[in-house]
Amino acid sequence: MSAEILNPNVYLNYLQPDVANDYEWSRNFDLATLGALIWDILSSLPEDWRIARTSKPTPVLFAYFSARILALVVVVLSVLAKTGPITNCGVLMLILYMFWVITTATSSFLFLKRVHAVFLPDRLVCHFFTFLWLAAFGASLLVLPGALHDYYEIANTKHCINHRIKDYVSVAFIMPVIFDALVFLAITYKILTGMSWHHTSTSRTWKAFWCGEALPRLSRAVLQGGQQYYKY
Repeated sequence: MSAEILNPNVYLNYLQPDVANDYEWSRNFDLATLGALIWDILSSLPEDWRIARTSKPTPVLFAYFSARILALVVVVLSVLAKTGPITNCGVLMLILYMFWVITTATSSFLFLKRVHAVFLPDRLVCHFFTFLWLAAFGASLLVLPGALHDYYEIANTKHCINHRIKDYVSVAFIMPVIFDALVFLAITYKILTGMSWHHTSTSRTWKAFWCGEALPRLSRAVLQGGQQYYKY
């Protein structure tokens, strides 16, 4: 006979201790991410307003603002999924992952346009990374069918938890990471090999990679921007 649950309204009472601990850690992480993202958006408002006011409408500008707004939507939905109350877990997660797919595609598109700018004369490289971007976008769509079936309500508490992540769903998360990594490495290689490093020590070359020393201002901005994108 199973032990009686003293407070059936507390969703954590229905989970194993290790599962409940992971759930709480994930929820707290999402809350911290939401706070950091809101702070970043608010602190960037003056610069974003200047960009929107002085720039012509382009696909890159649209992708930039879409990525920022949709990233906030994804994090908010992720927080709601772990704080409840949720009526239909499958539908909420489907909506969340739909926004995640679009957010990932738009943010990766910005990285794609960066590699296009760096490798502008080399059409083969540009086409190769365009193909990789499309492949990553297509792979990210695999997360959608799993959203409806991998999440369920914890007892009748209106809180959601994933039952089991199918193997093919992991490809949806891995491919965009691979694309971003390859773009970052390609841009870094192009910038560093485009400079004259004769009579320069290996330590100095690595210092230029991490700090951007001895690089022109534009190259340094591109390199450090890629580092920030890839880290965050």
